[in-house]
Amino acid sequence: MKHKIRTLLAGAFLTALCASAQAESDKPITLVVGYSAGGSADFIARVVAAEMGKRLDRQVIIENVVGASGVLAIQKTLNGPADGSILYMGGTDTVVVPMVNPKVKHDWDRDFAPVGRLTTVPMIFAVPASSPYNTLSELVSGLRKANRDMSYATPGIGTMQHFYGSLITTKTKVPMLHIPYRGGAQIVNDLVGSQVDSAILVLSTAMPFLKNKKIKALSVSDDARVPLLPNVRRIGEEEGFTGVALPLWQGLFVKAGTPAATIATYEKALLEALEQAEVKTKLQESGISTAPMKGQEMRAFIKPQAALYKDIVAAARISLD
Repeated sequence: MKHKIRTLLAGAFLTALCASAQAESDKPITLVVGYSAGGSADFIARVVAAEMGKRLDRQVIIENVVGASGVLAIQKTLNGPADGSILYMGGTDTVVVPMVNPKVKHDWDRDFAPVGRLTTVPMIFAVPASSPYNTLSELVSGLRKANRDMSYATPGIGTMQHFYGSLITTKTKVPMLHIPYRGGAQIVNDLVGSQVDSAILVLSTAMPFLKNKKIKALSVSDDARVPLLPNVRRIGEEEGFTGVALPLWQGLFVKAGTPAATIATYEKALLEALEQAEVKTKLQESGISTAPMKGQEMRAFIKPQAALYKDIVAAARISLD
């Protein structure tokens, strides 16, 4: 009789455990994004999350946690459980912010486990359509001869646009005056109106103005030429920049300690999602390139980029403190 009771209890326990595991696997996954709804990062997250959800047979819900240059989103993720219930969409800011703000203590390589890279978004160095310069080398040569400063606008100190401008000024040794804006919405309008001499813009923001020939692109930051701008040289093709690339990139992470099997499942779903023609088309039409990488490939990609960011911070003395 006792044996029968024990058997029944064990069976009930296993049934409850399986039911609990099933309920857990049916729960929505939260994808934390550190930027507001409607922006390019949010757009990428929503397109990819929808396709990942189909493959995981689970809903992936976007949660926009805005503030402190993405740090609040990082804190939200790291304060959560390491069970795969929270995905985090990180990027260059995840690596850069601790370099320019000593109060921020997270470490991308220690605190996160990479799931995979999503996309890259090229930045462009742009000038008004009326500018006499058509390439970056022409601009550098012209400024050296004129011996004058030139202004360039970015969305703010410590942004990747600021890094790109700083990379150009430090390597060419041509002085340019950085004009930080509070965000990027007004920059293009001021560039079109020649209120600023030049600007660093993400391609998705600049594309409508490039198509209308209101601005010109002199260089792109990626490691390959942009199909939408085939005649614009990438920065690595310029004299003194051989091998250099500075793309804005986005990837998915989970909190360190998340089970390897869970990470592998998410990685597979992500890579399959990025192969879908509809996903590629939606992103490419917005000037965003799918750039899939497995988790460990993304880690290997980030490490030399992080070293480059560190060099730029030191050379340009960039600080948010």
